[in-house]
Amino acid sequence: MPYCAEPAEPALETIPRRRRCPRQTLRTLAYVNLNEGNGGIIRDIAETGLAVQAVGALRAGQEVSLRFDLLSPRVRVDARGIVAWADPSGQAGIELLETSPRTRRALRDWLLNQMLSSAVVSGRDSIFAVSREDDLTFSPTASAPIVLPPVATAEVLAVPALNQTRFKISERAFARLIDGLVMLCAVLLFSISSIVVMGGVPAWPLAAALMFTTTMIFVAVYQILFSDSLCGATPGARLARLA
Repeated sequence: MPYCAEPAEPALETIPRRRRCPRQTLRTLAYVNLNEGNGGIIRDIAETGLAVQAVGALRAGQEVSLRFDLLSPRVRVDARGIVAWADPSGQAGIELLETSPRTRRALRDWLLNQMLSSAVVSGRDSIFAVSREDDLTFSPTASAPIVLPPVATAEVLAVPALNQTRFKISERAFARLIDGLVMLCAVLLFSISSIVVMGGVPAWPLAAALMFTTTMIFVAVYQILFSDSLCGATPGARLARLA
């Protein structure tokens, strides 16, 4: 029979059975109603059957009607089954016989969800767990310390110092650089717009005079706009402070 649930005590078995499908142990109590006023608790469940702890003892080969609910997510199963094995204490394994396609699909999805949840919890506890001091193992004999060569240490320490001196820039120079780039973009944008409006580039003396006048106007407006009485520090000064 393609059933994979097993009793808790293998010593009671007379015929060895092997698991043919994965089974899921329930983390919460789930009650199952059986026929003839019998019932019990589900111990583990698989796609083809389940193991139960029944109130009244069952017998192998007995056909029973099953009705139970599973949580997270909620699945209701109403089917018929046959007792694959049983013992006098009420433990039994029941193979599902008549289940609708919708019930089988819902049960398969529930099992997959439970296996994924168990894998996530197991991975979080085993991989990302913080090791404790009492879990550390020390050697009974002291080993010699590892000493790095002096030359290699000097080379490693010299590289960051060289990079810092080569690319060092003052806060004031950085602020002026950013403000100059902003002004250059503004002047170029205004020049392109003027060329489009005029339909061409004027003679170079006139173009140079217009470029000089426009630059002076933009510089004056930029200084007035970012004065202490209006917007405060320029964008270059603010970026320099952040950097």
